[in-house]
Amino acid sequence: MGMSEEIRVCRAVEQLLKDRDENARFGDSPVDLTPPNLPEGYKVQDALIKRYQDRGQGIDGWKVGLASKSMQQSVGIPHPIEGPILESLSHNEHVDLSNADYVSVCLEADGLVLLAGPISYNEGPWTSETARERVGSVMVAIEIADDRLSKKTNLNTDGLSIANFVHNEGCVLGPSIENWQETNLAAEKLSINLNEVFIGSGTGAAVLDHPFNSVAWLANNLGRRRHNLHKGAIVLTGCVTETIWLNEGEQMVVEAENLGRVSVALRA
Repeated sequence: MGMSEEIRVCRAVEQLLKDRDENARFGDSPVDLTPPNLPEGYKVQDALIKRYQDRGQGIDGWKVGLASKSMQQSVGIPHPIEGPILESLSHNEHVDLSNADYVSVCLEADGLVLLAGPISYNEGPWTSETARERVGSVMVAIEIADDRLSKKTNLNTDGLSIANFVHNEGCVLGPSIENWQETNLAAEKLSINLNEVFIGSGTGAAVLDHPFNSVAWLANNLGRRRHNLHKGAIVLTGCVTETIWLNEGEQMVVEAENLGRVSVALRA
């Protein structure tokens, strides 16, 4: 007889917390503790959030993953997914990462918003228009993630990704733009350079047609689990291009037409 879901979730949280603390690759995790589907992945995520809160580590905000059609098609999930951003993992404009602190560093060029007011699940359902009213400022950002080589295993990576905060390990925030109303965020282009070589670009329209659609989706998805978005929360609205894996000694720069620039370097 197999484990009940409740026991499996509890054990999965302990294993996941241990793997994250020890910076272990997920290929070494027990298969039977991997969330078998997306709903159970969110149950593990919520329980893992609680463990971090018990440690005194709160939530700065949330990321929306798979916000573009191309990203959804690449993994076979026809909708976005989300995960929290832990406190202390946000950086301003540039950060040097140590390769020893990660298993497999990957970066995404994102649009980001800071909420001037809270978004409560009691006020939903939310739309792009109503979410817009709570936006305080916008900025360009790079999401920092570590998939811990999960795709090189036989594990259910969909449920595991959600359980593992959609692999988020923080973000780098560009300058805060408070007069964002003057900028067409759907048309805003983000250009990516890797080691001073241009490798691609994307616009805000790649993110569910508009970044505020992403904020509304996030608010509604969190609301189903009775989570609110607090005042001042960070929302990474989604990647405008494909994920970029960073090797030791490399640097990625993302520059937006009207929102400034951010960069990440991976050192030894």
